[in-house]
Amino acid sequence: MWDLLPPFAPSSQLYEKFLQLTGAGQIAVNPRSASRGFKQALHRANISVLRAAQLAGVSLEGNRLCALKSRRHGELGADIFIDSSLGAELAHRAGVSFLQGLGQRGLSHESIALGWIFEVEGMTLSQLQILEDKISLRLLDPKDYQAQQWLQLWPAYLKDRRRLQMDLLDDQGNPKQMYTATHDSADQRSPALSIAFHGQLHRLPGLKESPTRLDAANIAVLGSRLSFNSLLFRNDAEQNRQVIAKHGSPLPWMWRVANDVTHFFISNGAKRVTWMPELYIRSADQIAKPSEALSAQLMAQGGVPRQHALGTFTYALDFRGSSAKFIPSAKPTFNFGYRHTLPREISNLAVLGPSSGFAGLGEGAGRIIELNISVGQGLAIASSLSLARKLPLAAVNPQEVVSFMPAGYTPYGRPSNSTSLNLLFRQLQYLFDSCWSWLYKFSGLPRLRCDPRVLPCDGL
Repeated sequence: MWDLLPPFAPSSQLYEKFLQLTGAGQIAVNPRSASRGFKQALHRANISVLRAAQLAGVSLEGNRLCALKSRRHGELGADIFIDSSLGAELAHRAGVSFLQGLGQRGLSHESIALGWIFEVEGMTLSQLQILEDKISLRLLDPKDYQAQQWLQLWPAYLKDRRRLQMDLLDDQGNPKQMYTATHDSADQRSPALSIAFHGQLHRLPGLKESPTRLDAANIAVLGSRLSFNSLLFRNDAEQNRQVIAKHGSPLPWMWRVANDVTHFFISNGAKRVTWMPELYIRSADQIAKPSEALSAQLMAQGGVPRQHALGTFTYALDFRGSSAKFIPSAKPTFNFGYRHTLPREISNLAVLGPSSGFAGLGEGAGRIIELNISVGQGLAIASSLSLARKLPLAAVNPQEVVSFMPAGYTPYGRPSNSTSLNLLFRQLQYLFDSCWSWLYKFSGLPRLRCDPRVLPCDGL
């Protein structure tokens, strides 16, 4: 029965379609294939995209947004607006209030580290593993003077050689291998490359002491190219807003680091290193007054009530490179809806993405594209109902939105502190609800909904 409630929630149907559209393998998305897929889909649907519109202002009537003003395309009116820009520029101009950084008080100046993705050509995963093994053995050789000098920047390893061995070697005493759960991806488990890179440049590795860090990489295999998600830049809320305003363009000082990384890989056998045109921006200021916040606390409690849930999502609260990383780690499995995208100030506007209403720390999981694609599915249904009934978005009944979602699994978010007995009851309830959903679908019986007075629904 454990299979009914797997540790990681399954992806939504819409996200599965997104993966098909982008030509994704098991994990890796090739940006070139994705671009072609989106262009073809837009053409089939006869949807025009107004590029580089350059937002200049908005037109409001009371609490309704009537039009946005663009420099290139003039005034564009609509009955409903969905702002899915990274920094929610439209919502800002419409007067929506925002929570700065990662929350109130001390976290208002914090932001998650910036990243810069780069692609390496002329080096296979096998060759990269050989390089890691070679560096690991050098670091463990006390007679290798150069490698021991690299370790001077890592006091924790100098003080505790056993820790160095544990991080570099597996249980059999061999250099740790990259984790390759799929044919198109790999995750580095060893700090060997990071130690060598920082050591050769005499550059401190911690984002508290230094502005950059080459971290253990998540690697996507894109044919003959390896795409690295590993380079981090220290960040704060002010710099994050600056980068968003520049549409993700790297700041001038970052190019020196990119050149250092390029030289490191070329000197170790790669033929070419290509840098993506935009930084990986992990966070943004969030709407301060959503209709219902999807906070970290709510995620830990299991998420929105099951009867309001569009689906279930699992992800670690990841605050890489910020002071919030010192918050105890958690990987909640929670039900999500769409009402955290609705700012109270504007009745016909939704904000979808990292700038939605996550009450600060909820952004650690709420920023992930898989979740936001799935949220967007419910938001599209709510928008249709809003237009058809001439209602504000927040006045649409979320239970009715759920009733229009495609048939699939029953949401099963669970409190993070669940005991084994709690999980057993939730598994039984999931099985019960799933059976009734099946009967409803195939026999036309009236649909039974969980009565909270008899069997608790909220937080499941």
